[in-house]
Amino acid sequence: MQRNLPFNILYFFYFSRFLIRLALPIFLRRLFVVNFDQVPNKGPLLLASNHPDSFFDALVIGATMRQPIFTLARGDAFKKPAVAFWLRQINLIPVFRGSEGRQAVLSLDITTKESLDAMKNGNTVIVFSEGICVNEWKLRPLGKGTARMAHQAWFGESNLKEMQVIPIGMNYEHYRGTGKRTAIRFGDAIHHTDIKTSPEDYEKWLREFNEILQFKMNQEILTIPETATKEERKLAFNNFFGPNSIPSKGNFLLQGLGWFGRFIHRPIYHAFDKKVSKITARSVFYDSALFGLLLYLYPVIVLLIAGIVGIFAGFKVALVVFAALPILAWLGNRYR
Repeated sequence: MQRNLPFNILYFFYFSRFLIRLALPIFLRRLFVVNFDQVPNKGPLLLASNHPDSFFDALVIGATMRQPIFTLARGDAFKKPAVAFWLRQINLIPVFRGSEGRQAVLSLDITTKESLDAMKNGNTVIVFSEGICVNEWKLRPLGKGTARMAHQAWFGESNLKEMQVIPIGMNYEHYRGTGKRTAIRFGDAIHHTDIKTSPEDYEKWLREFNEILQFKMNQEILTIPETATKEERKLAFNNFFGPNSIPSKGNFLLQGLGWFGRFIHRPIYHAFDKKVSKITARSVFYDSALFGLLLYLYPVIVLLIAGIVGIFAGFKVALVVFAALPILAWLGNRYR
C-alpha cells in the first residue's frame, strides 16, 4: 500500500484510528458490520455512503476499514486554520458546493484530483453521495458528485478500470449521544461494466449510475416514515437490527457495575453534553462534536483523576483507577 504522507501525519492518523476503535465500544451500545467480507482489502475503492450523522459517519466507517481512507467532507468545516489542520491529519478532503461561489467551483477540481491521486495510490475514498447531512432515517436524492468521480476514475486520465464503487448504508438508532445501536451495511460493488450507457453520453451515463447506486444503497438503509409514531419507530429499529441486537442485562453483579459506571461518569458526561449542545445548537454536529471531545479529552480526565488518587493512595491504586474508569464506562453503556 503506497502512501505519500510524512511519517508524523501517518503516525497521527493511525493513533487517531486506534483511539476511535477503543472509544466506539464505549460510545455505542452495539455496532453491527454487515457484509464486510465482500469489501476488498485494498483499493482503489470508492465508498458511497448516505450521510445521516455528519463527521461521525466517517469516523465509524474509518474505524471499520482495514486500510487507510480519505474522506470528502463539507468545505465550510475547513474555514478555521486549526480545525482544517486537524481534519487534514485524519485524511479529510474538503469539498465545496457550487452554490458557495466561484472559488468553490474552482476548488472542486482540486478535490477531484486529491481523491483520484489517493485511489491511484491504492487507497480508499469515502464520498457521501447525498451531498448533505440530515438526521433522518431515509436516503435522500443523490447528487452527481459520486457519479462524476466514478466516471473520471474509470474513463479519465487515471483509467482506474479496477476501481470499485461500494454502496454503504449507515444506520443509527438515534442521533443524540451514547447508547445507540448502529449498523454499517456494505452493498454489492458497482463496476464500470454495470453501466450500459456509453461513457461518452455523459449526462445519461451519470443518471444511470445514480439509479443503480440509489437502488443498491436503499437496500442497506433503514427507512422510517416521518409520520411514524414512537412505538412504530421502536418496532422498526428492533426489526432492522434483529431480535438479539440489544445486549442482555446480565446478572445482578454486572447490572450493579453498570449502574455504578453510569453514576460516576454522569458529571463528566453532563458537562460535555451541556457544552456540545450549546456549540452545535440547531445543527447536525452533536454526535461528532461530543465523540470528538470525549475521544481526546476523556483520556486526559482519566489520567488527571488517577494522578490525584495516586498522590494520596499511591501508584498502584492510581493504576487501578486509570484502568477501571474506561471499563466502568463500557459496563455502564452495555448493562442498563
